[in-house]
Amino acid sequence: NSFTTTSGSTTISVNEPNHGRSTSDTVRFRNVEVVGGVAAATINLAAGYTITKVDDNNYTFATGTTSSITQVGGGGSASAGPVTVSA
Repeated sequence: NSFTTTSGSTTISVNEPNHGRSTSDTVRFRNVEVVGGVAAATINLAAGYTITKVDDNNYTFATGTTSSITQVGGGGSASAGPVTVSA
């Protein structure tokens, strides 16, 4: 439940402690559930999203889909990583 939406916004905030990411990194999310009215398929987009680092524990990304409610969620098994993963 690390994702936060704000009603009327296309930006989603992510809380990922000590994420080690930088602004302009591309991150792909997996197993995220619907949050704030934004469909799981939208958040779990295979191409991922370019992020903006807020601080060492938080970053944001824009989905292009407007959230219908302010909500914290995303599910208990969501993960974030690079767009492509090497074996």
